[in-house]
Amino acid sequence: MMKAFSFLLLSAVLAHAEIRVMTDFEGGNAEVVTLDQAAGRLRIMPALHEGRGWPCWWSLKLEGVTAGQEITLEVQGQTKPFRPGNVLSASWCQPDQAVMSHDGKTWQQTAKAERTAEKVAVYKVKAEGTSLWLAWGPPFVPTTAEEVLAQVKARLGDEAERFELAKTRGGRPVNGIRIGKVDAPRQAWVNARQHAWEAGGAWVGRGFIEWIASDAAKDFRTRCCVHFIPIMDVDNVTLGAGGKEALPQDHNRDWSDAPNYPEVAAAQKRIAEIQARHGLDVFMDLHNPGASDRTPFFFGPFGFERMTGQQRVNYQRWIELAAASISGPLKVEPKYRFATYVKTDEERGRMSSGWARAHGGEGTISVTLETSWNTPHSTAENYMTVGGQLARALEAYLKELQP
Repeated sequence: MMKAFSFLLLSAVLAHAEIRVMTDFEGGNAEVVTLDQAAGRLRIMPALHEGRGWPCWWSLKLEGVTAGQEITLEVQGQTKPFRPGNVLSASWCQPDQAVMSHDGKTWQQTAKAERTAEKVAVYKVKAEGTSLWLAWGPPFVPTTAEEVLAQVKARLGDEAERFELAKTRGGRPVNGIRIGKVDAPRQAWVNARQHAWEAGGAWVGRGFIEWIASDAAKDFRTRCCVHFIPIMDVDNVTLGAGGKEALPQDHNRDWSDAPNYPEVAAAQKRIAEIQARHGLDVFMDLHNPGASDRTPFFFGPFGFERMTGQQRVNYQRWIELAAASISGPLKVEPKYRFATYVKTDEERGRMSSGWARAHGGEGTISVTLETSWNTPHSTAENYMTVGGQLARALEAYLKELQP
């Protein structure tokens, strides 16, 4: 009798359990529009952080769900302008496949979203326990970056040196790692997440630096020094803000003579020192592109077709090696694209790739890798595969350079 009573009591508690939407964690972001407890139906839009760029990233935790319960998540675009007169298109916050996790650590893609006439993306998922995490893509937050850097340092010991690039305007550390000897004959700088919402770029970066730290790269590490920053816009990644077109400008438009962000100024200083001491061979910036870009690609230098001499040779050889190495499941396009949407030389000059190109030498190449996020292959594991393939392309490229 007591067991039956306990079962009925538990059933009553579960039947009246309330689903709670939580965003009070690193990278958390969601504004609840409606929540139907009985139907397990939740509608959200990315919360707007005033002045902090595009409202496109979302990440939330549901508590109070039950094992086997079907949850319907509806995602609509933010209705408020992120800048005066600018409301972001809903396509930026509605991936074909979002991601879900039952433990907050292991992520898998959802089924493909259904689209409504009202421009709402509908994801249907099933809980396995009392908690369920849902996000735009696999989250990569400063804590994740710290774990990666610590593991790489522990593996390599004296071969690697961790450093703090700068403190952000919010007082948070922007951390990096140097692998290889400071006076190595070849020098490469790689950074990710200048646009905070582009989490895939950080996963690519993780795959990249973990390959650099692997046994397969032992010889490479004797010849090249790699300087790596996994997250540049730490403040906005922490807050779950988009970062793109933040005020007064985003990180990737801040590479001027007087940067707004301490981490950009610090990166400029270190890169200039590398160039002065040894010469910078490669600068790479890791991003994610638009929703309709289904294959990864590199943005190359304006005027590429008019280039001559060693500079032209180097850029051409890089795209050939990268296309051969980044071979799938996210296969890179074999030709450069060019950021033609940037209309002025002034703005091009304060993009990181443009700044690095202008402050490097004749042999320096400066490129931006845009890894597709809106495909069934756009998972943490496949992003990391791209990163490993990118590292192997770098190894091949630097091995071919003349002394």
